Order: sequence, then structure tokens, then C-alpha cells
Amino acid sequence: MAWLSVCLARRGLRGLYVPPLESCAKDEPLRELRQNPYERPKSKCVLCRYGITPDYKNARLLSQFLSSFSGRLYQKHVTGLCEKQQRLLKKAIENSRRAGLMPVLAKEPRFLKDPRLFDPMTPQRPNPY
Repeated sequence: MAWLSVCLARRGLRGLYVPPLESCAKDEPLRELRQNPYERPKSKCVLCRYGITPDYKNARLLSQFLSSFSGRLYQKHVTGLCEKQQRLLKKAIENSRRAGLMPVLAKEPRFLKDPRLFDPMTPQRPNPY
């Protein structure tokens, strides 16, 4: 308050009314500021969204993430899975193959007509490599 009256005195505006600072302090608190209000919310992967944990006994679910030609697991940028679910899925597929529930080199023919969870030709994220 004192410096404001000094500034006004320097400019020759001594006769103007200056409201006290307490009247300005009654404003409502500011809303919480985010880092970027226009940023899209992070999307969850398919398995996290529905709370599914990959199990080696569920060969039909595990085969959704395998290539029908080579029997190999699609990478996480194609499937759209998070790091944790991709790791759990890989372990479940290995265990299922060891138990003899899934073939190693090709996809089970009875699972070929199942609905797709993702399109392998259009990755959901860009390739990190």
C-alpha cells in the first residue's frame, strides 16, 4: 500500500482514491490449474479397462493377440496394451503352450473367426523403434 501511494505521488496523482488491499483479498480461490487443459485423458488398454487378467487356461482370449500366420505375439504398439498387461500376456501364452493348450507355430483354426479386439494392419500407436 505504501509503495502504491509513492508511485501515485511521483506521477502527480496524489488526490485519487486507492482502495485498501483487504477488499481484493475476498476473491474466490483460483481453480486448480492443470498442466495442459486441452490434453486428452489417457486411455486404458482393453484388458485394464475391463479388469481382465490373462490366464494360461483361457486359450481363446490369448489367441486374440497372436498372428494367425506365424503364431507370434503382436507387439504392444499394435495391440494397444500397457506394459504390464503385455508382460502378463506373454507369460500366460508361454505357460499355455507349455501345458499343451495352444499350438506354437499357428493359431488354432477354431479361433480364426473370433471377433478381433484390434486391427493388426493399423497399429494403435506409432512404432517406438
